[in-house]
Amino acid sequence: MLRLHDTATGEVSELELRIPGQVSMYVCGLTVYDAPHLGHGRMALVFDVLRRYLLFRGLDVTYVSNITDIDDKVIERAAERGVGMGELTTRYEEVWWEAVDALGVLRPDEVPHATAYVGRMVAVIGELVSRGVAYETSDGVYLSVAAVPGYGLLAHQPLESLRSGARVETLEEKRSPLDFVLWKKAKPGEPTWESPWGPGRPGWHTECVVMSLDLLGDGFDLHGGGLDLIFPHHENERAQAVALGRDFAHHWVHNGWVTMDGEKMSKSLGNFTSLDDLLARSDARAYRLLVLRSHYRSPIEVTPENGGRCRGRAQPARRAGPAVPSPRSPGRWTGGRGAGSGDGPGR
Repeated sequence: MLRLHDTATGEVSELELRIPGQVSMYVCGLTVYDAPHLGHGRMALVFDVLRRYLLFRGLDVTYVSNITDIDDKVIERAAERGVGMGELTTRYEEVWWEAVDALGVLRPDEVPHATAYVGRMVAVIGELVSRGVAYETSDGVYLSVAAVPGYGLLAHQPLESLRSGARVETLEEKRSPLDFVLWKKAKPGEPTWESPWGPGRPGWHTECVVMSLDLLGDGFDLHGGGLDLIFPHHENERAQAVALGRDFAHHWVHNGWVTMDGEKMSKSLGNFTSLDDLLARSDARAYRLLVLRSHYRSPIEVTPENGGRCRGRAQPARRAGPAVPSPRSPGRWTGGRGAGSGDGPGR
């Protein structure tokens, strides 16, 4: 079969499948409030290679990757630009899929949007409250991490160690600085949904646990994403599943960062190169080659020098034919314009 590093155990282990011959994968997608950067492109490429290898081996792969279209950053950016939240998220989701196509990455089998799952999120939060592991405050509903056995598994730190490193909270009603929000009560001018705790919206960590379990079911095979998602996002997803008594992901896989001057590329740090800008100026195959020649868990730095070397090496492959194998015919190559050629939609 296949041996992969499992973030939960810290060891390389065999990918054991829930159902023989079938692989269920959930990879955290984008929060669509701005253009995707090179780190997002690396994530898409890493898990595309894994998916294609599994297909090549003759396995039936169900690949799910979400779109977060309700979040603090989405609300703030829409207000800054004076546009509706839906207009903003639709625009940047289109930019993302154009970049995915240009890179020759297969689109997911399912693309759940957070706003379509709010009702189910409310039901899950209600169950957590009824189980006594979540509590209401003046500004929302929080999960008590002290009530979750094994919290800190993915971070490889015990609860006390995580608590000592947590930032000081201003909300005195929180029982622990590690407790995280499940439901945010409404603020003026924000989009809201109804709930037993008043109008509001779900917290980010609740979105993926609800969507992954709904589409893939208990005990799905693999959960993936960038290294920066291990803590707190994936840790908090897992915590909710454990608190619900649900069997969550059996294998955790995370890819390394793309760095700039030795620092992780990030929208929040403002040190990112947008993926669509790179693809407009360069051959998509060059970036694909740069990513694939690096170990998937190691950081990579994108510079004019290594980008130029990969462009040179990509040219023979460009002349030889298409960039990526078809999942419908494992091991064979498919023709056509656009797959990793830099000539995808909008290019």
